[in-house]
Amino acid sequence: MQMGMMEPILVRVPKCASTLGIAVEGGANTRQPLPRIATIQKGGSVHLCGQLRVGQVILEVNGVSLKGMEHRDATRLIAEAFKTKDKDHVDFLIMEFNSAL
Repeated sequence: MQMGMMEPILVRVPKCASTLGIAVEGGANTRQPLPRIATIQKGGSVHLCGQLRVGQVILEVNGVSLKGMEHRDATRLIAEAFKTKDKDHVDFLIMEFNSAL
């Protein structure tokens, strides 16, 4: 285990609002190779769920790895995970980065 990396955590976000309310930054071929949560909008599902925080890195969405995905593909995958009628939630596998180290 590398310094500053924590164990990945699975967070299930119920679709309890009309929007997911999350913006991510980064993607393949950027300085931030895995998408990171940039903003969380008040009143969106992620905000109401209360378990995700700005700065966390998203490894997977509904079991699909974001590794090697460019920004627009990652954002599309996240949007489609929210829009799909198959599930009433979105599963995020996230990683905490300990910036203190």
